[in-house]
Amino acid sequence: MKRYEEEEPQCYRVEIIDVIKDKCKVHPPNLPVERVVVDSIDVQEAEWNREIENFLQQLEDDLEETPKVVEKPPELKELPPNW
Repeated sequence: MKRYEEEEPQCYRVEIIDVIKDKCKVHPPNLPVERVVVDSIDVQEAEWNREIENFLQQLEDDLEETPKVVEKPPELKELPPNW
């Protein structure tokens, strides 16, 4: 792009609020039904996350409570001489 000699360099200032405002105009507002569905999914996911956290905590507690058991190999006895 060729500049003309008469043009002086200019600075342009863009307010971030204006950019965000313009961006928001592009998206249509959420429908009430869509909001209800999304909110219910978020609530369900939060409940699942709580259940998972509880389950993981129970597993960790069980690991701490369970003592490590070392199994002894069975003792072999000598067979009688008649065998």
